[in-house]
Amino acid sequence: MKNHHLAIFILLVAVIGCKIPGFSSGGGLSGSSKGTATGGSDPKADVIEASKKFIALQSFTANMEGVGQTAIKSQVKYAAPDRFHITYLGGTGAGMEIIYIGKDGYMKAGDKWSKMPSTGQSIPNLRDSFTEEGLKTLSDVKYDGGESLSGKSASVYSYKNVTPAGANPFTSKIWISNDTGVPMKIHVEYPNNQALKYMDVSYDTDAKVTIEPPIK
Repeated sequence: MKNHHLAIFILLVAVIGCKIPGFSSGGGLSGSSKGTATGGSDPKADVIEASKKFIALQSFTANMEGVGQTAIKSQVKYAAPDRFHITYLGGTGAGMEIIYIGKDGYMKAGDKWSKMPSTGQSIPNLRDSFTEEGLKTLSDVKYDGGESLSGKSASVYSYKNVTPAGANPFTSKIWISNDTGVPMKIHVEYPNNQALKYMDVSYDTDAKVTIEPPIK
């Protein structure tokens, strides 16, 4: 059961990050401090710029809803560099929580937290997942205009890419804040993947996230 939920967790981490191409492992914020880099005149550059801003964040919350073999509804909180708190809100594992801090994992079933057996390996770091390799297969990047998302102004882009592992094709639509230049939402579709058909991820990048061990 624990291995099953770990697999789902890693899948969710992949959706959070690997679907936004153009990250470098350095984690520094570069480019303009506000808005998109080109305002839509160079869509690919705008997506890359938003990716760099995202990887520089020290924390965020991702609310995720998707459909695959089962429905997926989860919330993932991230605090740099290696702290994760995932809450299963629906579908497989509904009501469970998992916390990872480096190589240590904790699972909550009902009202009780328990420490998971150590595998000796850290959960894949979000920063490590975002390499320049993601740019090599990025294609058909388009600026789709402006929209209001939760009362905030956003620029919308669509593009095609393939996953780093398995080379599964996917299409994405991303909403980038015109105020901060940081992604606000992403919709991903996987035409050839039965395990995950589509996923919507909404990001809260304003509220600070703190993740501590639930038990000693």
